[in-house]
Amino acid sequence: MQQVPYNFLRSNGTVANIRKKPRDARKSVRDKNFVAVTQKVFAILEALSQQPKSGVPLEEITQITGMAKTTVHRLLYSMAKLGHIEQDPVTNLYSLSGRFFELGTNALPYQRLSGVAKPFMQTLLLTFGESVNLAVPHGGVAMYIMVLESPKAHRVAATVGDYSHLHCTSVGKSIAAHLSPEEREDCLRRHGMPPMTRATMTTHSQLEQELEKVRAEGVAADNEENGEGIICVGGPIFASNGRVIAALSVSGPSIRMSQNLPGIKTAVRETVRKISSLLGHSGASGPPSRESGQPLTAGHVTPSAVLSG
Repeated sequence: MQQVPYNFLRSNGTVANIRKKPRDARKSVRDKNFVAVTQKVFAILEALSQQPKSGVPLEEITQITGMAKTTVHRLLYSMAKLGHIEQDPVTNLYSLSGRFFELGTNALPYQRLSGVAKPFMQTLLLTFGESVNLAVPHGGVAMYIMVLESPKAHRVAATVGDYSHLHCTSVGKSIAAHLSPEEREDCLRRHGMPPMTRATMTTHSQLEQELEKVRAEGVAADNEENGEGIICVGGPIFASNGRVIAALSVSGPSIRMSQNLPGIKTAVRETVRKISSLLGHSGASGPPSRESGQPLTAGHVTPSAVLSG
């Protein structure tokens, strides 16, 4: 049956394209094995996926799904109780939780990457007692796909499914340093270089100098550039074709990280080298040229890149 598209205006002024099924003149045959509530649940999930970061108000979810407000509210409440939906206590907006993204991690094309990296991440966690993060380039930013949190009470850790800018985080710099100039420029044009703290670099010339240092040292540092009182050390992970496909970082409070910064840098550098080697990377790395035949994807890693080698 052909679906008829129509546009729905969100509360933030943007337009969402919704596909509405026309009525079928033929009498439908009831499928006794189909549980109707699942259709409602996935309709809500699809509505929430349209604004995965900023959240969606109850009224908008109701309009998008075409369900009664009480039904939507009860389903949202149930999914929140299960930990897959979050509601901001201030704005009351609903969004997908980190646990929802965790469900898909093993099904994503990053399965081999995660499997190879996890034992090394656990070693870093045990060695330094600080959180260890794994991120991949995605849509011009870095997306976290695995996080091992520090057991310490005062700790710093990312959330699976969250995103970080390329210019102010160690995983972002590790990725950006090994993109082509065209890819890097496209990422920065799309997401900008917002000043997250007083230490954040906000000019292209500053960033390019920093990325030269990253390429020379093999690791990147975020010295309170993304959050006050937080230091992160990251390094790039390469596939067999030399493409940067991920970055790994150790993050923690500045007061603890600064005491052993040289040792953490050495350990991260060696860790990403070993992971890259197990993924088939032999040594030479760098961004693809336009003559190489590889597409410029604004930092979005392809499944073949992750699974190669």
